[in-house]
Amino acid sequence: MNIRIKKLNKEAVLPCKAHQSDACYDLTAISSTTVKEHDYNYVEFDTGLAMEIPEGYCGLVFPRSSISKTGMILSNSVGVIDSKNN
Repeated sequence: MNIRIKKLNKEAVLPCKAHQSDACYDLTAISSTTVKEHDYNYVEFDTGLAMEIPEGYCGLVFPRSSISKTGMILSNSVGVIDSKNN
């Protein structure tokens, strides 16, 4: 399957695999923003990318095991990016 990807920012990094045998592609954040909402803070990350996800499919964002070293967590354990139905 081919996924169309567009750089929205000149600093954006196209998704890539660190190793040929990797099951998934790595995303690179180019900026982050801390947001305070109610009694907690969260961080939004921007990749500077737009992706065309085909109808009937979704993108999944999973934390890497190394995130445990940062003190951060992905609040719902997985991010789901739906296709946009025009």
